[in-house]
Amino acid sequence: EGGDGDAMWRLGNWYNFGMNGLAEDDAQARAWYERSAAARDPKGMARFGESLLCGVGGPKDNVFGIMNVTEAAHLGSDLGAYHLGQVFHKGICGLSKDKARARFWLKKIVEGECKVKHMTDKGRAHAAELLQGLEQMLEQ
Repeated sequence: EGGDGDAMWRLGNWYNFGMNGLAEDDAQARAWYERSAAARDPKGMARFGESLLCGVGGPKDNVFGIMNVTEAAHLGSDLGAYHLGQVFHKGICGLSKDKARARFWLKKIVEGECKVKHMTDKGRAHAAELLQGLEQMLEQ
């Protein structure tokens, strides 16, 4: 609670995944991610935005969710970039389908341009699959 965004993000993860003796609690995870985001931690912003976009641990809020994942992506979060790639690829959460923008954000992940790496290997592999499909579609 002293303002350490990374520590708040970590505590959010502990609640999110039920680690270090804490029970899984979506509302507590979201609350800690929100505190982390308020401290401008890119990992916290990405997770808080994800919680908002998915309605996990509280009400869904696409506008505030997009704001958080966008800021996270601009601060170098691979997870933030992934969520932007996803929403542009699918045309969801109030954004139109935009293959070029989806490609832009997914390419940052795949080419290792994001300085804040906190995605799982499975997530990175999914980003690579999406990018490959987009590139094939854009070549046609």
